Amino acid sequence: MAEASTAREGTQSNAAHSSAGELLLRLLGAALQVVATWAVVHVLTPQEAGIYFRGLVLALGLSTLLRGKYELYMAHHIIGWCVTRTGSPTGVLLMQLAGRMLVRATLLCGALLVVTADLDIRAPQLQTLLQTYLPFVLALPCISLATLLGQALRAANRTLGIVVATYAVNVSMILAVALAPPGASLALYSWAFLLGSLVSAAVAAVLAWRAFPASLAEASQPISRETLQAVDSRELIGLVRGAVLWGPLCILALWAPAVEIAQYAVAARTALIVDFFLPALNLTGCRETLRADQLLQAPSRRQLLMQLAAALLYSSAFVAALLVLAPTTLAIYGRPYDTQLTVYALLLGVQWINGVGRPAIRHAVVEWDARRIAVAVGSGALAALLICGVAVANYGAVAAAAGSLMGALIVNGRAILMALSDRHAGESQPGSPSPRGSV
Repeated sequence: MAEASTAREGTQSNAAHSSAGELLLRLLGAALQVVATWAVVHVLTPQEAGIYFRGLVLALGLSTLLRGKYELYMAHHIIGWCVTRTGSPTGVLLMQLAGRMLVRATLLCGALLVVTADLDIRAPQLQTLLQTYLPFVLALPCISLATLLGQALRAANRTLGIVVATYAVNVSMILAVALAPPGASLALYSWAFLLGSLVSAAVAAVLAWRAFPASLAEASQPISRETLQAVDSRELIGLVRGAVLWGPLCILALWAPAVEIAQYAVAARTALIVDFFLPALNLTGCRETLRADQLLQAPSRRQLLMQLAAALLYSSAFVAALLVLAPTTLAIYGRPYDTQLTVYALLLGVQWINGVGRPAIRHAVVEWDARRIAVAVGSGALAALLICGVAVANYGAVAAAAGSLMGALIVNGRAILMALSDRHAGESQPGSPSPRGSV
């Protein structure tokens, strides 16, 4: 009995140590995010910062479109425990799909480079601008790979991985500001972002391989036709989901003045720290991460309601605290960024809605009713783009933030209604493995 008690105390001590270490890593990620943003906007004029962030936004938006269908399929594979149905271990399938996504990203990167070279010849006045955006084009495959792997880790509730992967980009931005000579060109900071994205992709690859081990020999095997068809069937939903996430900001990046883009980007990057912490506080379905030797039953309606209530509690408490601190937080960046309290509050609202709806979104991924999901995502994208497109000329960044908020509200609201109306909640799905199966 004494031995059992000692073992239990040791386990609790290790868990506490692990939680404390994870919290420190998340705090470090949030600090790097804020410091990197502060460093960029203080070394660059608002006009230059807007040009820099415009390239970053377009690169991230294109990345989301490229990886959309692969990301959705991997989330279903991991959360829905589909190994026995597909016959492919998670690590093998992730490497195979990541390779196909990299081919797409590389082809698009090549096409954009051809366009850039043509513009460089035909419009010499754009040479400085094109030199600034060239590293963002080259970073497209790295951004796509790092984010795809990070979202796979997130699906398995290993949310710390995607936070750690962002370290490299933020550290590269900080070092570029610290080491750049006086009067350095804007392109220097863009190349620093490219270097950071390369390291970020490598870090994400290592973390994903540790979470989902697989050999190169296994990954070199061809993917089954059924799997490819299932992936391709998610193409449209993946594209529309990208429009929900990045459509309003891309509209703003294309049409608004550079200064307004910089203001929005500062508010958006700061609001993103909510996503560093909320998934860790509110793991839907379990407090521990999903492991290869442990699976969880789909939640019953009562369990789903409890998860939604917990999500509402954690999201509300965390975002409310940040709203109270919003004036102080924005004051860190100085003028003209401290005037964007409304934009920052709206973007915190987006994070709050995404946090509340996370249990329902994961439920929808498991059940995967393509028609209902397409309606939910499509209506959210339509509302977001309409609000931003109609109002951006008069309201600028506020319109983009309001569009994002409405898109998130519609998608998550419909997901919650779908989850609560699902008569099969908690029942075993046909062909699903037993709880002792493999992820």
